[in-house]
Parts: sequence; C-alpha cells; structure tokens
Amino acid sequence: MYTTEFIDIPLRDLLTHVQTLKHEGIRFVQMCAETTEAGIDLLYTFYDETCDNAINLCVYGIDETSEVPSIQGLYFAAFSYENETHDLYGVHFVNMELDFGGNFFNVATDAPMTVITPEQKAERDKLAKQKAAAAAKARKAAEAKQAAEADAAAGEKAEAAAAGKSAGSVADKADPAVAAKPAASDVDADAERAKKMEEKLANMDPEKAAKVRAALAAKAKKASAKEGE
Repeated sequence: MYTTEFIDIPLRDLLTHVQTLKHEGIRFVQMCAETTEAGIDLLYTFYDETCDNAINLCVYGIDETSEVPSIQGLYFAAFSYENETHDLYGVHFVNMELDFGGNFFNVATDAPMTVITPEQKAERDKLAKQKAAAAAKARKAAEAKQAAEADAAAGEKAEAAAAGKSAGSVADKADPAVAAKPAASDVDADAERAKKMEEKLANMDPEKAAKVRAALAAKAKKASAKEGE
C-alpha cells in the first residue's frame, strides 16, 4: 500500500537527513518551493521503493540571507530543481556541482515567484528585524564579555606587578644588610678620597700628619657610633 510522510527539519539538519536517505538507498524524486509569510518553504521528496513510501523533508522560513546546502553531491539530478528554485525564488544554494549562475531561466525580473501581499511583506520584514536584533544583541554580549575578560586580565597583571614591587621593598627594609649596604659608586668615591688624603699626608710634616690622622680617626669613630644608634 502506498504511503507518504512529512518530516519537518531545520535547515542545519537538511544535509544530514539527505545523507541518511542516500545511504539507505532511497530514491530522490523532486524538490519544490513555495512563498509564505515567513519566507520560502522547501519540500524535498524521496521514494522508498521497498515499501512504497514517499518521504517529504520540509524546510521552512528560507530568506535571502539563508545558505541552503546543495544535495547535488548525493543526488546529481537535483541540479535542475536547485537552479530553478534559485532563479524563480532567489534561494541561495551553496556548493552546487552544476550552477547556472542565475541563467537557468531567462526571466524578466529577479525571483518572480516571490510576489507577496503587503501583509506578508510586513510580517517578513518584522521577522527579519527580529532576527537582526537578536544577532546584534548576541554580538554585543560577546564583545562585552571579551572586554570584561581583557579588563580582568589587565587588573590581575597590575596587581601582580604591584605585589612584586611591594614584596621587594619589604624585603629590603627587613634585611639590614641590604638596607645598610652602600652603593658601589659611594664605595669607589670614598676610596678615591682616602687615596688623595694619604697623598697629601705623605707630603706633610710627620707630626702634623699624625694629628690629622688622629682627628680623621676620631671623626670616623663618631660617625660610626651615630649610625649604630
């Protein structure tokens, strides 16, 4: 007994369903299109000869932004239906093996089969705006998320740098040897001054030089005691 069934599928699952039918040996029959308030509806018909069953895959709401995967790679006979649907309805098929580039039919106007009533156009425009608004909202949310992640990363980096600097300062203060250690340039300057002073003392009267040395030693001792406090 001959039977028929209709299966509603989203556009994204079309190729997967067709691949399954091809694997099962189901024969492709035809494809047709229809203009509706929500866009273009596509109907793919297949036939299972083993049980006399017609299988119809229904895809709804195709618009000018939709990319419909071509099934020519699985059923080459679909080339005429896909080119016809493109020329008469403006449906955009991707990865067609035989693409007439819009010249399958010589038509006076683009997509002549998509004539709709004002009410249908208003509804279609409404759906298009809703889709665009949803896409813009999703894009804005993604951008906000990226910006928040970037700010968080920058904040963590700044905190890490500040913590490292603070730790270094505390370590310097906590270690008397580090804090008291003179700079290399200061040590060199002191050595140079001491050398020049010895040269001067060598040319002085020995008694006078001894007094100067005693005074310098007392001064150094006093300075050392003051630093110890």
